[in-house]
Amino acid sequence: MSEKTESISYLQAIAISVGAIIGWGAYVMPGDLFLPQSQLLGSSVAIIIGTLAIYMVAQAYINLLTQTPENESGGIYWIEKYISRKHAYVYGWGVAIGYISIVALNISAVALLLRYLLPSSLQIGYLYTIAGWEVYASEVFLCSAAIILFSYINLRGVQVGAKIQLYIALFMIVSVTALFFGSLWATPTAQPFLPTDMQSSSITSLAWLPILAVMPWAYVGFETTPQISKSISDSKNKTRSIILISLIAGILFYSLINYFTALNMNFDYQAIKDSNWATGEGIDNRIGGIGIWLLSIAMIGSILSGINGFILSSVKLLESMGDSSLLPSIFTDKNHHFSKKKTVILICLVCLFSPWLGRNYLLDIVSMASLGITVGFAYVTSADLINERRKNQAGLLNYLAVLVSLIFISLLLLPFSPAALSLNAYILLAVFIILGAIGYKRIIPISSVSLG
Repeated sequence: MSEKTESISYLQAIAISVGAIIGWGAYVMPGDLFLPQSQLLGSSVAIIIGTLAIYMVAQAYINLLTQTPENESGGIYWIEKYISRKHAYVYGWGVAIGYISIVALNISAVALLLRYLLPSSLQIGYLYTIAGWEVYASEVFLCSAAIILFSYINLRGVQVGAKIQLYIALFMIVSVTALFFGSLWATPTAQPFLPTDMQSSSITSLAWLPILAVMPWAYVGFETTPQISKSISDSKNKTRSIILISLIAGILFYSLINYFTALNMNFDYQAIKDSNWATGEGIDNRIGGIGIWLLSIAMIGSILSGINGFILSSVKLLESMGDSSLLPSIFTDKNHHFSKKKTVILICLVCLFSPWLGRNYLLDIVSMASLGITVGFAYVTSADLINERRKNQAGLLNYLAVLVSLIFISLLLLPFSPAALSLNAYILLAVFIILGAIGYKRIIPISSVSLG
């Protein structure tokens, strides 16, 4: 069966979207960013506001999906139809940066989990220290093995990857639910279930803005739906519910994990900040070994679903670019057709660099991924607004969705913003922009002539 005739079921599509949302960050960011930055109250407000903002953006995707022909995927098709081919290339490259960065992030999270679960004696072959993180050959090997495995799975076909994604997502959901109720059950009766000193300053000081700025990265999973929409066997009308279900799952999981991280660390925000992995430490202290293994199952499921889901979605996105003659020759075969094999191998090679960077550059990669995704948001919401204006049906929500996208971009780019990109993130971004510019210069004039 050819790749174009393979299909994904409704449940598998939900698993891809939900699994892509609930990646490694749900278990790491509460201790690395959410709680240290704005405590439980401020971070909870940021998650809620961020989800509502993303919902406004998602409405544009839902609206456009209902008007997309059955033989087309969203994203590239929308930007090319409602804006221009040149902008379709910029959109595709920006979102591809986000997708591939998130694959790399999930690979890097494997090292964190291994270091927490396995004895230090299994950290074999010390190589060097980068940004305070010691890199070991054994961890690089295992992380590399994970990306190679899922690259191979996706080479087998979209159906194989989608089936595996469904099983992984089920394990992840059951494990996180058990951890939440286990944390409540193991909490001493003398300890309150909410902090007694929830400070309003965590909201009024706007300390939660850096959390809000990474919400596009946190919820990017719903953006995978239009990329795979052509492969979904059920009616495209069901893509609306896929997106809504994934957003609901996102706010539930991020809020639950953020809460039980704070609860299990006794709402001691300094201890959370000082911890290498506050979520794991809290579960270990409160529930013990069984809790750690449950958390490991959940996190392994999330990491693997993130790797698998975003490789699958990256391939489908780049395939859409190939269908529109918007891909550099490095992604195509000798007949200038999209080459899935070459694309998966190239994604694999790029992501194999991530274990060598260590864990402490993860936030920089998160910021870069967020910018790529927010550029995609801005393009899609603009395409939806243009479409609605042509029909004289544009409403307030259409304009707000574009505004929200621009605000997300501003939070990351304005130098005085608390969520501004770091120098390292700009360097990584510059590399991708240069590569994209080279491809743009070669492709756009050629494709414009060839297509008349």
